[in-house]
Amino acid sequence: MGTVSHTSEASSLQECKVRASRLLKELGSPDATRAARAAERLRALPVFAGLPLGEVLARRDSVQRKHVLAVIAREQGHASWGELKRARESSPVDFERLLSRAGGNSLNRWFTTYAEAVASLRAEGGYLFPFREQFFVCERGLLAALGLDPADADWALAGPDWLAPLDVEAHARLEQRLRRSMPDDAPPSSPLTRKSPMSSTDPSSSSGGRSRRSELKRGYKEKPPPMGVYAVRNRANGKVLVGASLNLPGMLNRIRFELETGMPRIPALLEDWRRHGADQFSFDVLDVLEPPEEPGVDLKAELQVLEALWLDRLQPYGDAGYNERPK
Repeated sequence: MGTVSHTSEASSLQECKVRASRLLKELGSPDATRAARAAERLRALPVFAGLPLGEVLARRDSVQRKHVLAVIAREQGHASWGELKRARESSPVDFERLLSRAGGNSLNRWFTTYAEAVASLRAEGGYLFPFREQFFVCERGLLAALGLDPADADWALAGPDWLAPLDVEAHARLEQRLRRSMPDDAPPSSPLTRKSPMSSTDPSSSSGGRSRRSELKRGYKEKPPPMGVYAVRNRANGKVLVGASLNLPGMLNRIRFELETGMPRIPALLEDWRRHGADQFSFDVLDVLEPPEEPGVDLKAELQVLEALWLDRLQPYGDAGYNERPK
């Protein structure tokens, strides 16, 4: 009987669970070769990535089921087991079908790689979505054309990147609204399919597109985003906002998105944004926290220490900044 590669597309959530059980069993195998292969797969996780293979094997008694589930999730192109579970329990949003009502004129910027789409999103704003094996960034008008509210608070929580949501619960609510907006009988060849020069007209490319998009996303996800301390500076008056995040690009994108859409989470900052204009603001990384080599480190506690150092250095309170002074 042939074997199934652990990198192939799993057909069900149950199969993913079985693969996780096998991985845990192989890690504890007395067969040194099998155990080493399992340990090598564990190094896909940040907590084990920086450890030599021998060190991972020495710590195999501490490996829990949640770790092997996370490995299987990453091998299937997902950032976490929770993300994989949601994807397996419900079919993904069919953006080709969903966008058939809008037509190509509502779409703005098309890209063949996820990295290019993210760069455009950061530079010019908008909302990033997948389409077959490509990606597009659209403006608020498309959301309205789909019957969605661009001012919905969940967009500020989840962020504008559909493939890398900042808040999974807000993202799930948006996904439900998109499903309700999906037409029941969209034509196989929609205006969008004909007008978009970057979309394939080969019907067989649908499954291949999903696989390609999964590979692109996995490549992005396997490299954890930088974490550390950031600053939003108002060059017009010298005021600054200081904060810390496990996902620096995501947090800076979120703050920019909140300001551009008028979300009053930080009222004084929004007021100055409107008074001085976007060109007077910069979004900077002050300090990066390197991933720890040892597993089990409390990253949030490490970030709090690093943030406290910068708060003490910059004193971004009152007339000097937008942070609330500690009580």
